[in-house]
Amino acid sequence: MVWNAYLILGLSAIATDALASGGGHKGHLTDLIAPLVNVAVLAGFLIWKLKKPMSEHFKKMSEEIENTLERASLKSKEAEVMLQAQKKKMANVEAEAKEIIRHAESEIKTYEKAYAREIEEKSFKLKTDATSKIEAERKAMIGALNATLLDEVIAKAKTTIKGNKDFQNQASAKIFGDMIK
Repeated sequence: MVWNAYLILGLSAIATDALASGGGHKGHLTDLIAPLVNVAVLAGFLIWKLKKPMSEHFKKMSEEIENTLERASLKSKEAEVMLQAQKKKMANVEAEAKEIIRHAESEIKTYEKAYAREIEEKSFKLKTDATSKIEAERKAMIGALNATLLDEVIAKAKTTIKGNKDFQNQASAKIFGDMIK
């Protein structure tokens, strides 16, 4: 079939050349046999030499187109999956936002309760520490007052004993009496 097309093409080229040469030269149909053979030989040689490279070229192009179509199909499927995922996400965006807000409010309430409890515990601890500190200071002051009072009583007793001879004799007798016993 390809041969027939090349043959018709060659004959039409030769006939066009012969008809275009004009009416000044009357040629015979046998004059066209040699150029026809030359064209047929040339066409046959070209077909013989170019058949395999052209066939390989077209096979290669066919494979490339097939691969491109496969990749395009895969990309299309991936895009469709991503589109569906985005549509689902967009459909759930309000519910997701409400869930986030509800979760945040829940965490705020939990934090407020924990903070209030912490403040209460710290306040109780501060009150306890203050009470303990006040009690310790009170005891220290009472101890200091007692020591001062005792020092004053002793000093007054010494002054009284030194000022009165009768008391000095009684104190000496009592001290020596305790020592003898």
